[in-house]
Amino acid sequence: MTTVRKSPGRPPLAHELFEARRARHPDLPAMIWGAKSLTYEELGRDSDRLALALRSAGVTGRPVGVFFERGFAVAVAVLGVLKAGCAYVPLDPAYPDERLAAMVRDSGAPVLLTDKEHLDRIPVPEGTRTAVLDDVLSAVEEGPRPAAPVTGPDTLAYVIYTSGSTGVPKGVAMPHRPLANLVDWQCAQSSCGTGDRTLQFSALSFDVSFQELFSTWASGGTLVVVDDTTRRSCQALIELMNHTAVRRMFLPFVALQAIAEHAGATGTWPATLREVVTAGEQLQVSPAIRALFRHLDGAVLVNQYGPSETHVVTSLELRGDPGTWPDQPTIGRPIANAEAYVLDEHLRPRQPGVPGELCIGGPVLAQGYLGMPDVTAARFCSVPGVAGGRRIYRTGDLVELQPDGTLRFLGRLDDQVKIRGHRVETGEVEARLRALPEIADAAVVVRGDTAATKRLVAFCVPARGARVVASAVRRSLSAHLPEHMIPSSVRDLAALPLTPSGKVDRKALLRRI
Repeated sequence: MTTVRKSPGRPPLAHELFEARRARHPDLPAMIWGAKSLTYEELGRDSDRLALALRSAGVTGRPVGVFFERGFAVAVAVLGVLKAGCAYVPLDPAYPDERLAAMVRDSGAPVLLTDKEHLDRIPVPEGTRTAVLDDVLSAVEEGPRPAAPVTGPDTLAYVIYTSGSTGVPKGVAMPHRPLANLVDWQCAQSSCGTGDRTLQFSALSFDVSFQELFSTWASGGTLVVVDDTTRRSCQALIELMNHTAVRRMFLPFVALQAIAEHAGATGTWPATLREVVTAGEQLQVSPAIRALFRHLDGAVLVNQYGPSETHVVTSLELRGDPGTWPDQPTIGRPIANAEAYVLDEHLRPRQPGVPGELCIGGPVLAQGYLGMPDVTAARFCSVPGVAGGRRIYRTGDLVELQPDGTLRFLGRLDDQVKIRGHRVETGEVEARLRALPEIADAAVVVRGDTAATKRLVAFCVPARGARVVASAVRRSLSAHLPEHMIPSSVRDLAALPLTPSGKVDRKALLRRI
């Protein structure tokens, strides 16, 4: 079954949209970080200087490493790299040094931009030069400027590394076209406009950060930077949002759940928040999330889906009474110009209501995996009779087209859970766990390698002042779930471990078993 949504015309590129807003509102704040702010004109000037330095260094068209903690430098670096006609490679300081070095080496970046604090942290390969951003900016002199590069929709914008099944990270090479389409669509859908504030929550290594940055700047808004200490404290985060009047935030479900639980327990609500966009994990509308949105006057909850190889490709908006929202919402319909195909194992279309692999087509695909033609060919392919014979991306995700035209996410094809012959959606078990009054958050993983030994293990974070008792939890679940969906083990822990992008670190949970 096929779902397609078309939108005419070629939208402007992301950095072009920033420049248009800079021309219209030069003195508006583009970013706020603590007591400091950076106007559109100031950010534009600094990024211009960096772009000039990169063009003068002759690296136009090449990847450039961007290695900073959160702050203004990240924005200057990303904008400057794009204006120079280069692609940025985000390097998260939270990653191990060995992984960072492998990413720099694999990307072939001739320049690594950083600050003095991180100057000597990553051993760079031969052919890569480390440059301190402040020194680069101060060294730029006025004079004849090299011609600005011709940047088009097919020019590479970034290379973001994801986990590979072999243990080797894969660099997703993303051109401007899909990103321009996404920002154009996001701005048309969002109520946020000039002067509205968006929380800069995501790490640069998480592709949602691009959406945060450029959908905000394209609409003349202001980004509110969150430092890592504040990001890890729900109380500090809510206080920051209230103090700076944040209207919109993008975040993974697990972070939204934690904020909702804290707000409900303390009565501290993010009063100005009106738009919450969640992605990266399956959304579950828990009792805490319903309570949160009852306190947010007219706020909308947006559930977006998209792998790194396409960025966002489907979306669902939840409005009105949170009491009417489904426990496990669908992932919605395709965004503008995205094409969604539900195919069987032979890549033939499935009928509505029959589960199949979600494959994505249209001008929303990455170029592939940097320097990995065989892996690229396996995931990005052409299928006769599908997408007009053009390339599609095989997500490896199992979905089902619903009667209302939305897509229901069912899990991963290569990681389907079967317990005693029954297919189990761990998300349903997690949703039931979160509905219990003594549980603030939960994650379910699978223990065992064979069909005979596979069992569910639940990790539960107690609600404030409560205690998790395994026998009581299992007894409560048995009133709602069949026996094969009841976890064989229920364990409590203070907090769920997270990956640098804010998702639940399920590998870390498995190591606890």
